[in-house]
Amino acid sequence: MKKTADIKKIACGGMILAAGVLLPQVFHLLGGAQAGGMFLPMHFPVIIGGFFLGPVYGLLLGVLTPVLSFLLTGMPPAAKLAFMVLELATYGGACGLFHRKMNLHLSLVLAMLAGRAVYALSLFVAGNLLHLNVPAVGAVTAAVVTGLPGITLQLILIPALEPLLRRASGLFGAPAQ
Repeated sequence: MKKTADIKKIACGGMILAAGVLLPQVFHLLGGAQAGGMFLPMHFPVIIGGFFLGPVYGLLLGVLTPVLSFLLTGMPPAAKLAFMVLELATYGGACGLFHRKMNLHLSLVLAMLAGRAVYALSLFVAGNLLHLNVPAVGAVTAAVVTGLPGITLQLILIPALEPLLRRASGLFGAPAQ
C-alpha cells in the first residue's frame, strides 16, 4: 500500500511540476513578461503541491520548478533563478509543514510570509556578503507591490481550489504528513 501511495505522490508531483513550468508560459503569452511578476503563476502549483504532497515534495517542487523552467524556457532569468529557488522551496516546504498543524488559510499566509522573508534574506546575503549590487529592501518591496494581484488570487483561489482538487482527484485524503 505504501508503494502505491508513493507512486501516486510521484505522479502527482510530476503533473504539478509540469503545471509549474507551463502556467507561467500561458501568462507570459497572454500578458507579456510583466504578467509573471504580477500574477505569480509559478507559485500556485508549488504551493498546492506543498499542501497536497507534504513538506518534502513541496520543497522539491519549489526547487525543481524554477530550475526546470529556466532550462526549458529561459525563465526566470538567470539573475533571479537562485532567489526564486529559495523562495519557492520555502513556499512549498512551509505549506506542507504548516498544514500539518493548522488550517489551510493560516498555513498559506504563514508560508507566504516565510517565502518572502527567505527571498529578502537571500537578497540581503547576496548584496552584503557577496558584494553584489542587490537592493534587498527595494527589490522585496517592489516584488510584493507588483505581485499583489497574484498574492490576492493565491489567498482567494487556493483555499477554494484545495477541497475541490482533493475531491475531484481521488488521489488525496487528509493533508500530507
